[in-house]
Amino acid sequence: MTSDNVHTPVRYPSDLSDEEWAIIEQVLNELDPYKTGRRRDSNLREILNAIFYLNKTGCPWRYLPKDFPPYTLVNYYYNKWTHSGLLEQINAELRARLRQMKGRNPDPSGAIIDSQSVKGTPESSVESGFDGGKLVKGRKRHIVVDTIGCLLVVGSPGFCGNQ
Repeated sequence: MTSDNVHTPVRYPSDLSDEEWAIIEQVLNELDPYKTGRRRDSNLREILNAIFYLNKTGCPWRYLPKDFPPYTLVNYYYNKWTHSGLLEQINAELRARLRQMKGRNPDPSGAIIDSQSVKGTPESSVESGFDGGKLVKGRKRHIVVDTIGCLLVVGSPGFCGNQ
């Protein structure tokens, strides 16, 4: 990983602070399976800032503001990191470090699960189910956290009512 790329100051609330980036950069250096090959030209901090911006705002990839790297590059890294499991590994490592800082065992022994029925859009009606308990047509998502609120799993195992 290189950190010699120019970093622009914090522009959006979703941008990583210098302290947050220092931790994530260290984790990336430890976990990144792509250590060989051509030198990376991309600024990984800016790519992560773009991913966090997309996650927070929900905007389409093509609507990513122009002060981020091109959306095609951000999408490339997002897909690469998602499919390789790197984003999950980063989450697990950050969770373990936070738990240790709080005097807890790095591996949680208890968890809390909750689900939410989310209304779909007209475009997604073909792929939607129906939650008869909440009278919502859409999808059901599940989130599992440890006892201090750190994310363990996020999933959408099926459509509302089709579980």
